[in-house]
Amino acid sequence: MATNVSERIHTLQDVLDALSQQASAATSDPDFDPREDMGEALYLAGQLMAIARTTATISAMMADLWATNTGDGA
Repeated sequence: MATNVSERIHTLQDVLDALSQQASAATSDPDFDPREDMGEALYLAGQLMAIARTTATISAMMADLWATNTGDGA
């Protein structure tokens, strides 16, 4: 069981790393002026919100897996 949980946590960490890269890429050098292009600004905000929600969900999954694996879970 521990190996399976470790593999799952490792996979989830890889997904978190990919999400972090996407967030960095989206905000590193936007090719628009958010003061002039509200549509693009809203689109970027939506992307970042989706990344943040997904990151929070995956982090909670990792915590649950770790708690289950270490016996800290209910």
